[in-house]
Amino acid sequence: MSNTPYIVVADTAMAETTVNKSRFIGVTFPVNTIDQVKEAIGSLRKSNKDAKHIAYAYLLGQDFSVARNSDDGEPAGSAGAPIYQAIKEKKLTNVLVAVVRYFGGVELGKGKLTRTYYSAALNALNGARKNKMVFCNIFDMKIAYSDYGILGKVLTEKGFPIIEKNYDESMPLIRCAIPVDASDKAIQDIRSKMKDSAQMIKVSSMYYRFPYNG
Repeated sequence: MSNTPYIVVADTAMAETTVNKSRFIGVTFPVNTIDQVKEAIGSLRKSNKDAKHIAYAYLLGQDFSVARNSDDGEPAGSAGAPIYQAIKEKKLTNVLVAVVRYFGGVELGKGKLTRTYYSAALNALNGARKNKMVFCNIFDMKIAYSDYGILGKVLTEKGFPIIEKNYDESMPLIRCAIPVDASDKAIQDIRSKMKDSAQMIKVSSMYYRFPYNG
């Protein structure tokens, strides 16, 4: 499987708009499985019992391989498809976007309805924090106390996230994530700045989250 980075939403976000007396509430959810999708939709239905429709779309997998959308009773192609289009345009995965509609008594017509669902989904996505998932080597770094401040500064400057800190042993331990393609050079740079010898052991490789502003 490719280790290509991918973008996900970091949290639930909501955006509401009113068009011709109908309320459209777009909601994003970070999800990893179809069961989580079902749970989120079920929760929305319980909390919005008077809503006329809850259309949605989701995309799962770092290879974007699992996708589905639902119009939930709206004219075919007018709700689920535009929501899915908004997800694709933001190049996101592991995300569910639902748009809750409270019908206001005025029909919008399929064209306007399609544009409204797309806009509601896009506004919700734009309001969600996002993470870039990058394949990283995870390192345990045991260092002298005198080097702790130096290491923290180096990791912060390079944007490498600290996963864990442990002061219980004779040498402080910092676990951090470093993107695989930057690991060799980064470790060399870090060693060159340490006053004392440091133990730097790769303990695993995995995807890890980095803030994303795109």
